[in-house]
Amino acid sequence: MLCCWRNKRRNCRKLTVDDVVTALKHSGISNANQEALWLMSYAIGVGTAEIFSRKEFPPDESAKVEAVISRRISGEPLQYITGVADFYGRDFRVGKGVLIPRHDTETLIDGVKECFCRDGAFRFLDWGTGSGCLGVTVLLEFPRSFGVLHDVSNEALRYARENVRFFGVEERTETSGIVGEFDAIISNPPYIPSCEIAGLMRDVRDFEPLLALDGGNDGMRFYREIVNLAGVVLRQGGYLILEAGNMIQHDALKSCRGFSFEGEIFDGGNFPRCVILRKEGRA
Repeated sequence: MLCCWRNKRRNCRKLTVDDVVTALKHSGISNANQEALWLMSYAIGVGTAEIFSRKEFPPDESAKVEAVISRRISGEPLQYITGVADFYGRDFRVGKGVLIPRHDTETLIDGVKECFCRDGAFRFLDWGTGSGCLGVTVLLEFPRSFGVLHDVSNEALRYARENVRFFGVEERTETSGIVGEFDAIISNPPYIPSCEIAGLMRDVRDFEPLLALDGGNDGMRFYREIVNLAGVVLRQGGYLILEAGNMIQHDALKSCRGFSFEGEIFDGGNFPRCVILRKEGRA
């Protein structure tokens, strides 16, 4: 399909909406019609409603559309191209070097809501914050909370800090390291077993950071690290709210020594994605 795009340009052909949709479908993109609208809207800076009124694009706009669609056909994720990803109804800034927020991860926000009331004052750690989508969302949903957003990736922290500034929660956020005790630790850690990385979808495998995906030989490496950390920095009676990648991980988390299983939250696919644990002992 990239050759077809180049041929159109050499022949000075104007692109049509149908050309774009067809190219995306032929490249294996299942949501081609919707993505075509989003990408064309982004490329020429008009609303999606206006795209419907266009039969074709003039040469200057055709070149902009071609450049964007070519990136998508090559496998680059939609969110990296547009620079934003939706999470819990808000647009977060993302780009190469940071994991794209998933809607399944929104269950962790619901998990926090199971543990704290909206006007509650609590201090939490967002371990492996990535874009900061989890930590920033907690800060916005709980206006008296304070969050420490931690990541070993400087590129990820750059996006996290950008989102912290964009959403105006700087005064209740720390991103320079893990300091003090916490009432809760939330995390969507890398949990894909190393042997499964090669079988991931091209968009994920070839573009998203391996550091945010690879959970070691059994996918449990970082769960163990977080549980060990919680033993030190999580207050007695504090909550550990984690995303599980499969049932083996889910069941292992439920039986963590030193923690009681408090509940789980199912994602849209009816999988118990969010596991809620409580550190044993008096708060």
